[in-house]
Amino acid sequence: MAKQLGFVLDSNRCLGCGACIKACQINHSLPSALSWRNLRQVEEADSKHIRRFFLSTSCNHCANPECLRVCPSGAYFKRRDGIVLHNPEKCTGCKSCIVSCPFGAPQFNPVTRKASKCELCYERIDQGKLPYCVQACLTGALQLQEIHQIEDNKLLRLIAPKPSLRLTRPSVFYKPPRETELK
Repeated sequence: MAKQLGFVLDSNRCLGCGACIKACQINHSLPSALSWRNLRQVEEADSKHIRRFFLSTSCNHCANPECLRVCPSGAYFKRRDGIVLHNPEKCTGCKSCIVSCPFGAPQFNPVTRKASKCELCYERIDQGKLPYCVQACLTGALQLQEIHQIEDNKLLRLIAPKPSLRLTRPSVFYKPPRETELK
């Protein structure tokens, strides 16, 4: 079985501080209009329970990346460890990857006029270090793991009703938030 690195997010530990986003933007010198990692607050409620939590997301380094499949210039490739990389030298800025990614991971860089995305800080991983976003997480909510070695049956794999989301097989797992009883 091929190695597949991916993110695990414990939504009970994420404070929504945005340190992961800032670390990525600063260390990759991204223009202010560009963000490879996003944070959103989610609230789910019924008559008895409420769940409020944060989801920190970026490129999912999918097992079957749609960006790689649709890129007409061959600007995307996948490493043996599952990291999906983008070669800006080959990118024509056609935005096919941006439109086709069901997660909105590739972003248009207004400075280079080409696509760009999270590359899981592969240079740091090659040096035995953690990605900047994982290192910056103050609570340890965001982790990098070998997906095939995850044995926690309480983790949820990112899925959605769209067939394209299931087909890409994203390499992200979430520990679901605890419910709080309404009083």
